[in-house]
Amino acid sequence: MFPTPAVDPALIDDFVQWLRTRDFPVDADLFPHLVESTLTNLARGRRGFRATGWLPADAHVLLDVADEVAAEPSEDVEDVAMAIVASALTFLNYLDENRLWTGTEENLIHCIEDLVQFLEPQSPILLPEDIALPAVNEEDEVRALVSLPVITTLAALVEWVGAGVPVTSTKVPKPVSLPDLAQALGIDLAVDSEGFPRARKIRSMRDVPEMLEYWETAEEIGLITVNSTRAVPGPNAELITDRTTPALPLIRAAVTEYVRRQLVSAQRDPLDPNHLTNMVVTQVILAGMTSEPSVAASDGERFDDEQSFMDAFVHDRLDTLVEQQWLTMDDAYRVPAALRPAVLRAVQLVSSEIEYAESEALDSDITLRISLEGTHIPVWRRIRLDAALPLAALHDIIQSAFGWEDSHLHEFSVGPAYSGGKVFIPAEDIAHRDVVGTAVPEEEVAVGLLLSSVGDRLTYLYDFGDDWIHHIEVESVDDPAPDSPAALCLDGRNMAPFEDSGGPWGWANKIEASADPHHEEHAEIREWLGLRPGQQLDPTSFDRDRVNEAFETLFA
Repeated sequence: MFPTPAVDPALIDDFVQWLRTRDFPVDADLFPHLVESTLTNLARGRRGFRATGWLPADAHVLLDVADEVAAEPSEDVEDVAMAIVASALTFLNYLDENRLWTGTEENLIHCIEDLVQFLEPQSPILLPEDIALPAVNEEDEVRALVSLPVITTLAALVEWVGAGVPVTSTKVPKPVSLPDLAQALGIDLAVDSEGFPRARKIRSMRDVPEMLEYWETAEEIGLITVNSTRAVPGPNAELITDRTTPALPLIRAAVTEYVRRQLVSAQRDPLDPNHLTNMVVTQVILAGMTSEPSVAASDGERFDDEQSFMDAFVHDRLDTLVEQQWLTMDDAYRVPAALRPAVLRAVQLVSSEIEYAESEALDSDITLRISLEGTHIPVWRRIRLDAALPLAALHDIIQSAFGWEDSHLHEFSVGPAYSGGKVFIPAEDIAHRDVVGTAVPEEEVAVGLLLSSVGDRLTYLYDFGDDWIHHIEVESVDDPAPDSPAALCLDGRNMAPFEDSGGPWGWANKIEASADPHHEEHAEIREWLGLRPGQQLDPTSFDRDRVNEAFETLFA
């Protein structure tokens, strides 16, 4: 009857003292008032709100209010909106630093990131389709392309091949010929592309990546033809020295292929530095084809002691591209207009390769162990399924595997059930479901995008009354077997609970009552379970064939 106030005065007083001990450029009197007002209004908007344990939805409400304030046609309203958000962000940092946060770490990170995004909005991600190419005269384009070092080097490579040269079984020139080729291409074999002594002895052209890039580019566009024993001039060899517009498609293709090779990484791991660097560099290149190119850092900024490891990677890569002369740098990084058709095509190809690589992750079968939480005996199923199936199909699979009747609401979440983060639900439910976090249509997300590696986990919650929580974990990821079904039950243990049986506790009680003639609800429960006279419920029963028959019907 007397709920705890949303704002504890002692907490606000402590926040004020904390502010005054910090060298923050904030108003130590204004911020507490803003925070107190924010907490009060958030508490009015959501039952169960805790000042020390926000949900992401609380941050979203605050940001909606800040947006409304900023949209008012008055002076300084933007500063007011920023102050509201900044004070809330400072309060969350105070809670975190003083170990007063009582919510989940995931929710704290989510709230802080959302508020930071409002205060320091990131530049939108550019896509190749966002770039509008200028009209370029063909003669100007040819002139710009043939002036690039890559064209000069490719022409020197074709000249070096001459009538033909012997190659190894891996289709590259034999090691004995590499010094001669390096001299022709202007490559110093004593140092690597960064100017440092080579870390290993050169045993093959594959130990000299910058040389291999030219060789493979020449082969890719038909400047040379390579078989198992020799390399000879290819069908397009003569065009590399042509400076007229008929050679434009070949010259443009040469630059495109070479640039493409600068922007791809052998590593697909999203945390690999080369992969991350390529992503950042690609954004710089795309921005360099717009009216708002990326500003180039000064030498002083580059060598700041606080420069991050990733910044060093990015600057080094950009320096290399500038040396290749298809990216220029003055006050900003730019791609010259005449070179943009070739460079943009390279970025388009790289983007397509990344999308294809991601789709490859879906071209697999994954084996999942799906287990119910809280049952008195373990109830689980081992299912192998096509990773390309949507989460909506996984919902149907779980319903069939556990004998549910799909008569209640459900949701998938990456974190624990009811954690307030992103959930995946049917598209038709999004409009009327009161979801605390962000709702994503389950029909639009492939299972393999969330469960791609051994150990990945997902939570499936069915029936918000009984709270049947299913823990899903990847046990293996395999190449798809020929003619494998979309889903197959491999194993399992014990009977799944009946629908509407009252959750794990209620189900355990019904099993006990059905087996105990002296239980006061014995007859009623047996009738509810549909047991015939003398028939006993076997909680350990499990029929794998019956589950697979249900799967066959499901995917017929």
